[in-house]
Amino acid sequence: MNVADKVLGTVTKFLAARTDRRGFLTRTALVGSALSVGPWGFLTRPQSAYAAVCGIDSTCSSGYTVFCATVNNGVNRCPPGSLVGGWWKSDGSGYCCGGARYYIDCHSYCSCGCGGRSRFCGEGCRNCSCGCGPAGQCDQRKECCNEFRYGQCNQDTGCTGPVWCRVVTCTPPWRIPAWNCTTTSATDQRTGQHTAPALKDCTPIGREYTAIGGPGSVLGEQRTPELGTPAPGGTYQLFDFGSIYHSPATGAHEVHGAILAIYAALGWEAGVLGYPTTDELRTPDGRGRFNHFERGSVYWTPQTGAQAVWGAIREEWKAWGWEAGPVGYPTTGERATPDGRGRYNHFTGSTTAASTGASIYWTPQTGAHVVLDAVRDAWAYLGWETGRLGFPVTGQATTPNGRAVYNHFERGSIYSSPATGAHAVVGAVRDLWRAGGWETGPLGLPTTDEAPVAGGSFENFEGGSVYVSPAGVAHTVSGPVRDAFRDAGGPQAWGFPTGEPQRTDGRVRQSFERGTAVLDPATGAVTFG
Repeated sequence: MNVADKVLGTVTKFLAARTDRRGFLTRTALVGSALSVGPWGFLTRPQSAYAAVCGIDSTCSSGYTVFCATVNNGVNRCPPGSLVGGWWKSDGSGYCCGGARYYIDCHSYCSCGCGGRSRFCGEGCRNCSCGCGPAGQCDQRKECCNEFRYGQCNQDTGCTGPVWCRVVTCTPPWRIPAWNCTTTSATDQRTGQHTAPALKDCTPIGREYTAIGGPGSVLGEQRTPELGTPAPGGTYQLFDFGSIYHSPATGAHEVHGAILAIYAALGWEAGVLGYPTTDELRTPDGRGRFNHFERGSVYWTPQTGAQAVWGAIREEWKAWGWEAGPVGYPTTGERATPDGRGRYNHFTGSTTAASTGASIYWTPQTGAHVVLDAVRDAWAYLGWETGRLGFPVTGQATTPNGRAVYNHFERGSIYSSPATGAHAVVGAVRDLWRAGGWETGPLGLPTTDEAPVAGGSFENFEGGSVYVSPAGVAHTVSGPVRDAFRDAGGPQAWGFPTGEPQRTDGRVRQSFERGTAVLDPATGAVTFG
């Protein structure tokens, strides 16, 4: 429970003991409004609850000017058709969490000049009319009446109308280029107690807005008051070029530009990303920008645009070093695979010349796995996840001997090395190769993809070939026997091997469907018979 809640509880008990039911309800409602809108002032200065909500000097006869938030439907900015004419400040402002609050006078433009008047044009040239604050508002101060100008802002414009309304900010006005103000200071401490229902004290969004530079920041000026999100507990505010979102769990953070557009497209805080947990930040390599959110991230570079990554794919990307790792920056948002089984993001790959791109694919059954560069290219050539291999079941890994990298897939593997290239190994060929010790066995690494022959297939490796008969039976043929087998017409002439090589009587024999090959190790000669 915060301080305001505790005080409200105490005040409620006090009022209940001293008034009838109707008076009690009226008074507690007003106290609640005071604590909601202006807790700083209500708790630190003796005053009525009405004054805490509306501030002192709130009548039209007080002579002061109405707040722009009162006449702008809660938006604390100068109305269209006005210009900033000057400013002053008061110290110890609740609106600014105890710091200085700056008041900005928004003057009406003049359509026909000042004529004989030295500084202010006549009523017929103004785009607002003198009156009091809107009916039903406690801020009844004057609107478009006071012909007074402090003059530190837009000094090249000598002729204006009266002060239309006033904006408040916690950012020094000379730091806001659009307002064109000097640092010459004026102070009116009494106005520190002026307020209006739309000007809430020291909110998390207000603190964030001030911290990043207020109206002079990347967000620009306000477009809406602070509003509640559809889900209870959150608030947000829209600005010219971005938004600030707040929840008790995440704090207040700004989102703007291309990242904001993706956030909006994905459903704002109610969508897959949730509330922002960081402001927009620069990536360590200086190439991009990003925001993290409760359940995802959006990354942007000039080359890739803004792309969202979330869930298991984001966790895998994080494990590989975010954008600084070999996966690089995302080039797509998360998408569904054509078969509907999985999800994926494509990425740039690393900045090395050898990198050709990266992807992370996920299914509920296989999890999320990275596929990189040459292995990815080979997988893409074979039809991605809808092809013969299916989805990856491991991330890219290095072989134990350090010679190659590989991914395993649902129905096969792809191995890649600089010496052999990237090749898929599937089915009976893969089963035989695995039984022989993968790449560390006698066959070594694959040097071709599997290709059809005589109704069956074959695949070449560094240390031999694997032939698969039409019946799906696989056997190895290697060394001089393989060379002679090819020269003698291969499976078309001798059929497929029916067994592995056998050493007997000092010779190597291997049976084929239509004969036997015999190797004399002493001479290297191979005969078929």
